[in-house]
Amino acid sequence: MIGYDFDKTIYDGDSFIDFYKYCLLKRAYLLLYLPFQLCLLLLTCYSRKYMKQTFASYLLFIGKKEKLIEGFWNKNMSKVKDFYFRQKRDDDIIISASPSFLLIPICKRIGIKNCIATNMDVRTGIIKGKNCRGMQKVIEFKKAFPKDSLLAYFGDSKSDLYMISFAKYGYYVKGHYITQIK
Repeated sequence: MIGYDFDKTIYDGDSFIDFYKYCLLKRAYLLLYLPFQLCLLLLTCYSRKYMKQTFASYLLFIGKKEKLIEGFWNKNMSKVKDFYFRQKRDDDIIISASPSFLLIPICKRIGIKNCIATNMDVRTGIIKGKNCRGMQKVIEFKKAFPKDSLLAYFGDSKSDLYMISFAKYGYYVKGHYITQIK
């Protein structure tokens, strides 16, 4: 089994931010909520989980989210990096801090059966459980696959070092360059 972070690893960018921008284009009225959202973010001096939930509170104001997500991936599927398709395997797994509601559809499209991501309610932006980041990725992987190990893990940031340490081999992805670090 080979694991991959999603954003900036196999996806060229941050899918959660890109989805927000896409929503702003498709639902221009969300711009009216932006000042309030920024105030909330400035007042939120808590964990990444609470900051992420505050940012995602815009989800309360949009309908037909499944259609938006489908349109988003129609437009952005080309941002999945070619290197991934060249080495794709049936037992690949995505382990990401991005919301599962956003990643599961693209995983299905590109044939990835296993996805562990932050369990965020698509209706409210509330995270159920913990933000799937850093050491939490290892915890969630062990919970989902208690008898399995990772042959390799591909990540792009310091928070991926926990997964890289957990895997037999580790790779750092920067843009279109991949460096083996373990």
